[in-house]
Amino acid sequence: MSLVTKNILLLVIVYSFCISYAQESFTILTIQTNVDSAGLFIDDNFISVGNAFQIKLEPGAHSIQIVENLKKWNAEIITDTIQIEKSGELFLNYTFKDQSILNTSPQDVYVFEKDSLVGFTPILLDAGFKELKLEKPDYKSTYITPEEISNGKMPELIFTGQPPDQQFYGSTLFTILLGTAIALGATTAYYKLEADNLFEEYKITGNPELVSEVDNYDLLSGAALIAFEVNIGLIIYFFLAE
Repeated sequence: MSLVTKNILLLVIVYSFCISYAQESFTILTIQTNVDSAGLFIDDNFISVGNAFQIKLEPGAHSIQIVENLKKWNAEIITDTIQIEKSGELFLNYTFKDQSILNTSPQDVYVFEKDSLVGFTPILLDAGFKELKLEKPDYKSTYITPEEISNGKMPELIFTGQPPDQQFYGSTLFTILLGTAIALGATTAYYKLEADNLFEEYKITGNPELVSEVDNYDLLSGAALIAFEVNIGLIIYFFLAE
């Protein structure tokens, strides 16, 4: 066998060995979670959805990101970084917290676990509590269990306070004053127009009897105007007082 042939054969053997080593130089990573619809990302690449995954990874640093549910708002996210140095198998188990959302009607209700304030509704709760007390000023206190929250129950607190006073613009008094103001404004305008018409007639005919009628209409128009101004003043006063 010539020297050239021997060298070629040696290169082929070395190359085959390198290829074989490279093919075997990876780790089989198995990941399990406690939720059925977790989304797995490896090195920012989406892998799949489920609760058990098996991936081949080459040596080096790899980032892991597991999303509790890709369709869930405010889903919990677990992040991790692993360093693979040699081929073999690696098993990882990630556990998500068992959480649930508590909402009430009305909202902004105090949530107590025993004597400790947990927060205000709506609130995201971790598992582990036995019973929660719900309180809000002017409302009757109530209790709720984890089972009821898991079933989607939204407690409705009973209002026990005093109803708010009726606002002025929605009251009967406002309606009366507004109607009276419109009537007085129309009356003022009517008497003033009648006085002006009679005065124009007096200038044409010179009839002295018309002067007395003009004065009467002016007097009535002035009285209606004063009443109109008093009415508007009352409306403004009640608005400002409220």
